[in-house]
Amino acid sequence: MFPTRCVVTVLVDRVGMTQTILRVGILTDGGQAIRNIYLPALRALHESYYVAVLYDSSQLCPQDGIDDYLPKIVSNPDDVLHDPAVDLVVNFMPNEYHEIYTIAALEAGKHVMVETPVSLSIPSARRIIEAEKRAPNQAKVFVASARRHAPCFENFKKEAASLDRIYYARCRNIAGPHSAHTATTPKNKHLAKSGSISNVLSLNEQHGERLRHCLLREIFQGEELTAERLSLCRFLASLGCHDLGLMRDTLGYPDAISNITVNEPFYSAVFHYNGSVSRGHHPFTLIYETGTDSVPRCDAHLALYGNTKTVSMHYDLPYALGEPLRVVVETADDKGELKKTESVSSWEDAYAAELKALHAYLTNGQPAQTTAKDSLQDVKLFQTIFEQYDRQCGTIRTPLG
Repeated sequence: MFPTRCVVTVLVDRVGMTQTILRVGILTDGGQAIRNIYLPALRALHESYYVAVLYDSSQLCPQDGIDDYLPKIVSNPDDVLHDPAVDLVVNFMPNEYHEIYTIAALEAGKHVMVETPVSLSIPSARRIIEAEKRAPNQAKVFVASARRHAPCFENFKKEAASLDRIYYARCRNIAGPHSAHTATTPKNKHLAKSGSISNVLSLNEQHGERLRHCLLREIFQGEELTAERLSLCRFLASLGCHDLGLMRDTLGYPDAISNITVNEPFYSAVFHYNGSVSRGHHPFTLIYETGTDSVPRCDAHLALYGNTKTVSMHYDLPYALGEPLRVVVETADDKGELKKTESVSSWEDAYAAELKALHAYLTNGQPAQTTAKDSLQDVKLFQTIFEQYDRQCGTIRTPLG
């Protein structure tokens, strides 16, 4: 686990060191990602980061015993966005707030790490990218996706590139109930609404409802906001984006998509790849299958099947603690028997590597793989899935609706 204590005076004394210490302001709704992972990870990297201020809309974080090393807890997000002592805003608010707070931080000249996906709609993601271009202080956007920064993921990509040909691929995540991720917890009742705003909602909830409704209208371009469309959107923007981002980082953007199934809470799709020049333009198909049920386990992996080698990466839910990420390479030995090798990264390794990559990106100009432009590709992939779903509706009645 990450260290449980932090000596703030050490951080203050080291501000004059050669390595830049980024002063962090956090926006959160009290989720486990901040409380159990990012706060301890930032604290462990005390030569690179100093948590200066935190806003928690749920007011859970201070009660969890972490406020002993946080200099300031605020009750308004503007107090984070406009704090002169903040260099980097960590935006882990719900998806509907990604755009509004990311752009506000950029306009204040502050870097942003925003949770994946960068936003829900293509126009919204593009507005963030445009705001980044004109931001003062050359402020940048980095999209949090720790799985793609795990050290063993680089091994996975190297093994994948070594395959002369991919015959088949599978991206799978079947998960049971877990508090680590919203997709496996009780459904977001607000998202399931058709866009109406309840009188019993607080002013903040009404604001979030309006933002969400506008984004959904951009996504579905005037189509009816049916329960099936909203459920698919909710799933892709929570659990799905982590899996699809890993798939896309490894294999690139798919050339086509077909056969979407929506049978809530299970979803599947068939992605088609034409094949790269280096592999002789051999096409292959990737089956994406995902869903949640009441069985307490997580069966999640990305697997690539060649002729003489199978390469797979196995992982847990995003923000689940304790389970390592494993890359498994299966071949045949000289006797024709199974030979299996593994490389492992702990969940702590993944988050530490992500934050080190973020620091290098913001302070040394090192390239980053999870930028706002990169995350836009995930949002485009969501849109492609929605469009294929709509093409199938009306001709295939079950289970597509």
